[in-house]
Amino acid sequence: MLSSLMRGLRLALCAGPLLAPPLLAQDTFVVVPDHPQGIPVNGCFRATQNLFGPYRLTFCLERRGTYQVRGGGLMCDGRLFWHTAGRDIFIDLERASCGRGRAWEEASIDCRHSGNLLTQGLGRAAGIPLLNSLRCTYHPSVPNVSRRNFTAVRI
Repeated sequence: MLSSLMRGLRLALCAGPLLAPPLLAQDTFVVVPDHPQGIPVNGCFRATQNLFGPYRLTFCLERRGTYQVRGGGLMCDGRLFWHTAGRDIFIDLERASCGRGRAWEEASIDCRHSGNLLTQGLGRAAGIPLLNSLRCTYHPSVPNVSRRNFTAVRI
């Protein structure tokens, strides 16, 4: 009796995950004038201009957000945390080591949709428009360094 109970328990533990419904990725939405119900924010974006000197920022707004800074011999890869509120996207960059004794600072960024919605490619296939570009402000944590405005486009 105990043996058959143990076999049943092992079977349930092994088969349970296979029979469970799949977990759907949770999209985060931002409200835009033509779509008051919101449109998905998730995806990767690249700044269209350098932030400071030769440094260009790329960031991915995914469940586990990441960012990269490249330029001037610098190659930094870091994590970010983000959330939305109404039309705004708020991003916090963690400090990231860039090797050779250098690091990219902790910073915050706020963004808002700008321009047209992307309705081709992935957006059209899913029937849902996507944010094509963001107008952002980079807020450095380093004292006496001013904030920077930039545009980021979906990549």
